[in-house]
Amino acid sequence: MWLTLALFSAIFLGLNEVTKKSALKDNAVLPVLGCSILISAILFLPFQFLSLFAPDTLRDTMFYIPPVSAQAHWGILLKAVIVLGSWIFGFFATKHLPLTISASVKATRPVFVVLGAILIFGERLDLIQWIGVLTVLTALVVLSNMDKKDGADDRESPRRKMLWIYFLIASTLFGAASALWDKYLIAHFDRMAVQAYTNYYQSVMMIVVVGLMWYPTRKRSTPFRWKPSIFLTAFLLTVADFLYFYALSDPDALLSVVSTIRRSGVVVTFVVGALLFHERQIKKKAAILAVVLCGVMLLYFG
Repeated sequence: MWLTLALFSAIFLGLNEVTKKSALKDNAVLPVLGCSILISAILFLPFQFLSLFAPDTLRDTMFYIPPVSAQAHWGILLKAVIVLGSWIFGFFATKHLPLTISASVKATRPVFVVLGAILIFGERLDLIQWIGVLTVLTALVVLSNMDKKDGADDRESPRRKMLWIYFLIASTLFGAASALWDKYLIAHFDRMAVQAYTNYYQSVMMIVVVGLMWYPTRKRSTPFRWKPSIFLTAFLLTVADFLYFYALSDPDALLSVVSTIRRSGVVVTFVVGALLFHERQIKKKAAILAVVLCGVMLLYFG
């Protein structure tokens, strides 16, 4: 069951990357991210109110949000900070880089989850898994150094484009840290509470971020435009995370496997991105993406 949930989470996550690219086109990054997070939080409010004021309505369902301790709130707050950092870096990178590049680099997140598990939880890799790690990291280096002219704006300098690559890598590392922290949170606290309160905390933080970093300079920067794809981005990510947390709550679920399957949604993103956005060097990127996926599969079967 948890493998099926992880697979559907991957599909929704892959589609989320496509709608995110559309939402960010000629749009201000921080307000788009803020609206997306706020919508995700709003989607949980009906379940939150029913859980508080009519608990018997949802108590025996998968949508019940139970009260949590102060310790849980501190842990969830930390997760919110980590995820928000990943999203801020990731949204800027997605806006300025081809979708085929951003999605492919994000697909390497399971590698960093495995490395984190080794360093933090004392897990050990066998030979096949080590080959997988080296394969993916090598492909990442090659992908990151492909044609410097392959970017969202050819007027940007190669140094500027590499900045977005670094943003993308930072987003991936923060995302891996979040996955490792998820393993702890889901083992100790309710999954719905973790997802709901993460969105609530992120909404408050994004109001502050948008107010301080974008609003004062809004007339001199890229304007914000509402697009239906912003709602779709929030909805798809909420569903993807719901399925992900549900999968992790299974006692038999393995974080390394769930994370690997979840990132395989890059295939959906790559295909749709190539068809809709007509990005360049598709054959070369497809070949490198195949190497990335081979490395991920080595981790999966190793």
